Order: sequence, then C-alpha cells, then structure tokens
Amino acid sequence: MLTNREATLDELRAHALQIRRNVWRALHAAGSGHMGGSLSAADILAALYFHHLRLRPSEPDWADRDRFILSKGHANAALGAVLAQAGFIDDAVLDQFYAYESLFGMHPDIKMAGVEMSTGGLGHGLSIGLGVALGARLQNKGFRTIVMLGDGELQEGSNWEAAMAASHQKAANLTAILDYNKVQQSGHVSEMLTLEPAPDKWRAFGWAVREIDGHDMDQIISALDELPYVEDKPSIIIAHTVKGKGVSFAEDTHLWHNNMVPDEVFEKAMAELGEPA
Repeated sequence: MLTNREATLDELRAHALQIRRNVWRALHAAGSGHMGGSLSAADILAALYFHHLRLRPSEPDWADRDRFILSKGHANAALGAVLAQAGFIDDAVLDQFYAYESLFGMHPDIKMAGVEMSTGGLGHGLSIGLGVALGARLQNKGFRTIVMLGDGELQEGSNWEAAMAASHQKAANLTAILDYNKVQQSGHVSEMLTLEPAPDKWRAFGWAVREIDGHDMDQIISALDELPYVEDKPSIIIAHTVKGKGVSFAEDTHLWHNNMVPDEVFEKAMAELGEPA
C-alpha cells in the first residue's frame, strides 16, 4: 500500500508528465517555440501548483494568494500548461499558443488568468518579486512570493542588484528558484559566461541556499515545505535540471532551446512521453 507521501509524489509526477505533453501540444499548435527551458521546469511547476502554492483557480485575484512570477518568461508554454491543468484557464487555450490575439503567447501576459506579471525581458522578475514581497510586508499579508529564474538570465546584472536589496531588506517571504539546466540559447552556460560557484555567490549576497535535483519530486517538495530556510533571509532553491527533460533528442542541447515543431517532431516527442499524438 502506498503511503500518503508516495501517493502525493506519484500524483505530482503524473502532473509533470502531463505538463510536458501539453508543452509539446502548445508548441505544435504554434509551429515553434521554446521547449528546452519549458521542459526543464515541468517538475518544479507541478510541485508548486499542485502541492505548495496557496491558490484559488476559480478566484485568480484572491488577495491572499501566493504569487508566482516566471522571470524566465520564454518558458511560458510550461506556465500555460500548468495553469490549464490547475483550472485557471480552459484547456482549449493550449491550442491557441502564439495565435493572433491569443493571451497565451511566447511570453506571459498579465491579462491571462493566473499570470502575475508579464515577463520575458530577462533580468527583471526578481526585482518585481522583491517589490511584491515587500508590499506583502507593508500590508501585513502572509502570502509568499516565488520567482523562477533561468541560468542564462543570471548573466543580467539587475538580478544581482535585486539579490543584494532582498538580503538587505531581510525579505524572508521571497523565494527564488533557479532552473539550473546549464544551457542557454547559444550554448552551455559554462562556455558563454559561467555562473560558478553559483551557491557561494548567493550565500555571499546574503541568501539562504538549498541545492536539489530539480527532477526528483521528493527533493523538490521537501525543499518547498521547509521554506523559509532562515527567518530573516530570502531563500533560493538551486534546482539542477536537464534542458529539454523528458524527450531524448531535446535534452542538454541549445539546439532545442527554441525550434520548429512540425508534425514529425511532435509525434516523436509524444511517443517518448508515452501518449500517442
């Protein structure tokens, strides 16, 4: 017999698998898009939306909801997938990805239910998240703010200004999650502009740091459940992930950071994910 935790983990893994299927569905509808960073984030998004975040899909503007900001906005296919699965938007919206006048575009649009901030211009999400977290403090609100960052995005200096300010403000209600898949649009991060030693840099900026396997659901929910790690510091989860996770031909390569999705690619991806196209 499964324990409650084992059942929870199995359910979250199933959600993550469906997110990956729906990422490919959306990209196929559009004909192209950013799959690599969408797929690497799927497990974390499943844990956030179906385990951790306090949300009301039928009341997306609920004042006491937790706030999630996808700073790496080019992974919007994954955000749309999880919002559909959680009930914020109709499932049919997935087939309108990047369509004319659709709110479900290549980057998040704040006009779509469940989207907290229009993002995609990299380097700004953490600053916005800090502002939201400080706003909660000023209003004596207990909601939490979580910002998902990309690793290539951390080559933008604005992130480090926000990191320094968050530490100074002792913003313990702010959490960053680094989707550390180590591949950006033009190649491996280590070749473009290395972030290492990433954990030490965040500690030096005054953050509480936790490193996990970003595809191990047990590790993900443990890291989320134990937030904040220090009562007077912002927290960051450095999640080691694989670009393009779940579909072998897209894994660990910048060639599938963003690419075309004709019928044959879609069918091959869906076959690997265990669902017929």
